[in-house]
Amino acid sequence: MITEAQTTVRNAGLLLLQRGLHAASGVVFAILVPRLMGPDIYGRYSLLTSLSIWFVLFSGLNLVDVIGRYAPEFILKRDKEGLHGFFGDLLTVRLASGTLATGLYLGVTVMWLRDLDPWVLVIVAGTVFVRAISDLLFAVFVGLNQASRWQMGETLRQWMSLGILLPGFRLGGLRGAVLALLLTELIVLFIGVYWIRSHLAWPGLHLDVRRSIPYLQFGLVFFAGDVLGMALGVSGETLVRVITGDYVEVAYFGLAHRVYITLALAIPQLALAFTPLLTALLSQGHIETLKRWLERLLKYLSLGGVFAVFGTLLLADDLVPLVLGAAYRPVADNLVPLTLTLLAVAAGNVARLLAVIDLQPRAALGASALRFVAFWVLGIPLVASLGSLGACVAMLAASLLHAGYFTWYMRRALRYSLRGSLLAIGLGIVFLPLVWLRSSWGTNMLLYGAFVLGYSVMLLLLRVLSRSEVAQLWQALAARGRMPKPSV
Repeated sequence: MITEAQTTVRNAGLLLLQRGLHAASGVVFAILVPRLMGPDIYGRYSLLTSLSIWFVLFSGLNLVDVIGRYAPEFILKRDKEGLHGFFGDLLTVRLASGTLATGLYLGVTVMWLRDLDPWVLVIVAGTVFVRAISDLLFAVFVGLNQASRWQMGETLRQWMSLGILLPGFRLGGLRGAVLALLLTELIVLFIGVYWIRSHLAWPGLHLDVRRSIPYLQFGLVFFAGDVLGMALGVSGETLVRVITGDYVEVAYFGLAHRVYITLALAIPQLALAFTPLLTALLSQGHIETLKRWLERLLKYLSLGGVFAVFGTLLLADDLVPLVLGAAYRPVADNLVPLTLTLLAVAAGNVARLLAVIDLQPRAALGASALRFVAFWVLGIPLVASLGSLGACVAMLAASLLHAGYFTWYMRRALRYSLRGSLLAIGLGIVFLPLVWLRSSWGTNMLLYGAFVLGYSVMLLLLRVLSRSEVAQLWQALAARGRMPKPSV
């Protein structure tokens, strides 16, 4: 039987695999869809779908953290009736917020985009409602310590939409394309209902306001912090445009930020996968074990950040012109501070994970507010002097302040060690002279290979990463058989 810890680690590994599948689907989409639709129709499609995602996000109210934190308590108590009531309450809330988001999306687009086919707007509004519900159903798996199934909804959505979207557009133009998206969402919803059917009491669907208020208050404070994080993510281009007035600089920042976000999104998802396990450890009083898991997670995330940083330092100068064209060479420079930001994001998300399980949402909100304000305060002079690179440096500085404050604050509640993470980062610094040896494409690939080999050996020799730790990790990732179902 696979232990809960092994299940958590295996789910984390599967999440990483799915992030790779997400990136691959994005490449296939970029190759096929814009060319098929043409710039004019694709511009309309892109605007409608990007707006829909924002409305779905705002309908979410951060219930995924609520589920990850509170569902394990019901499971530990074997309270099946309480678990059904908890999920039923959240589903009722999501039905209401999804309906509101759908109405707002339709109202905004009908008044603003009057040149578009009204039926197209209605169909996309339908996808907002369906996705709001399916996202909640898949989020239930976070609380059941099956985070890989949580992300499976997005993986299915991305790849199925590619298979349906292309013939849909061929047959019906833009209306056919958005109908394909709606069909994809309905299929994903059906799969979610089928997978989660034993954990929801459908006939008893209602909202117990008194019971739900603590959960919703907890989720809404984290949601406010997440809104600040989303605002930070989309304000970089605005800051560069306002200060420089140069759309080329906006493009340099935007492209680098998209690469950064592709990597950075894996970090909170991996952290969230550990929420049920760490919640159970806290509930059972296993504080020392909880600390070791936090320290190990922070160390692994830092290791991943170091590999990404050196990949940028040694290979970005070759890859960026190859993929984007020679005109976008400055994007490689922008990626350096942004990949360094991944190290701060790792520390900040481990602190956020502790804030979730220790029920301290206001600490997360305060840290997010600090990061947002710091980005704009530092960004204005940095962008004025360095252009888009200045915005990337401001992102790094703001994220370091966020991680430093958040880590300091949460270590007052649980003093987990930073030693493993700092050693992992410090050993990386030893290999910085390799950057001065950069030359041709082949040479740079060999340099990165030398870094990976040398860094890995030093991690093992200095026991930053022990052989037994690697063996346990591999055993969990390679475990065969179905995940154990939680007993409730």
